Amino acid sequence: MRSLAPQHRSRRNLFPSSHPALCAALALAACLCSTFSASGKDWNVVSLGGREYVTDENVAKFYGFQRFAKEGSDRIFKHTHLIMTWKVGSQSIYVNNIKFNLSFPVVDSGGKAMLSTVDLAKLVDPVVRPSYIKKPIHFDTVVIDAGHGAHDSGAVGPFGREKDYSLDMALRLEKNLQAKGFKTLLTRRQDVFLTLSQRVAIANGQRNAIFISLHFNSSGSRDANGIETYALAPQGTRSTNGGSPWSSPLSGNVRDAENIALATAVHAHVIHELRSVDRGIKRARFNVLRGINKPAILFEGGFVTNQTEGKQIDDPAHRQRIADSIAAAVVKFRTAVAKK
Repeated sequence: MRSLAPQHRSRRNLFPSSHPALCAALALAACLCSTFSASGKDWNVVSLGGREYVTDENVAKFYGFQRFAKEGSDRIFKHTHLIMTWKVGSQSIYVNNIKFNLSFPVVDSGGKAMLSTVDLAKLVDPVVRPSYIKKPIHFDTVVIDAGHGAHDSGAVGPFGREKDYSLDMALRLEKNLQAKGFKTLLTRRQDVFLTLSQRVAIANGQRNAIFISLHFNSSGSRDANGIETYALAPQGTRSTNGGSPWSSPLSGNVRDAENIALATAVHAHVIHELRSVDRGIKRARFNVLRGINKPAILFEGGFVTNQTEGKQIDDPAHRQRIADSIAAAVVKFRTAVAKK
């Protein structure tokens, strides 16, 4: 038996904002899965082109979805507070309208939509059932990493610099988390430069902790906008933004399931609270994530190079809203992973 699971499809009206289960965003990696248990006994793994997959029907049966529907190339899975959708040929799926980027596209075989076992194990199951993550996650400390610093200004927009915004938001997040009873450690609390390996070492020196690296985005296209959140790409997969599959395990891959669950909690909560453009939960092998020995994510809070979004980011009240949303997500994540 393999602990895996998929989902997908981009219909924005599948989960209307007025629905009380907007825990799509608020509790995607918290409350919705605390009572979601698998009813099936096993996965029926199918080998295609040297890769292993599980069918849509098997997924629906395994998790005991109350409704499973096929609409052309779309697949819809519904449970009490969960809607999961996927589309044949797509490399992203949706859970309660939150976008997740897959390691491998959904494929069709004999009229059945199939998701790779890698995406089932490393993405869907930790998202749908965070309380079933095998390794217990007990943490009382949050390591907050303000990206860039000193001569490394990061992204630069018409209103300001990423290094300043990320530090300001880190300090706001620290204050909020401390008020909620967490211990905190900032990798930097001044305009200083730290190497990526120094940041990793600071995080790895803490016990019972999670790691959140705060950033803001830039693009050559001034139209680019929205929020995206990264977890480390699993072994044997490509990063969301391309490149060759990476066959060697990294230190951070030990926490693949926890990484995606944490990314889900933070990303979904911020998208809901700020009503921001959802660029999705993505996978990458950023150096600041590769060597982390604890649950870790990298959060991109919008594009400083976008005229409208850059002006928002320059507003301290907006950065406070992001910090408050991340802090609330951390609480929900702790609640979700503490349940066994």
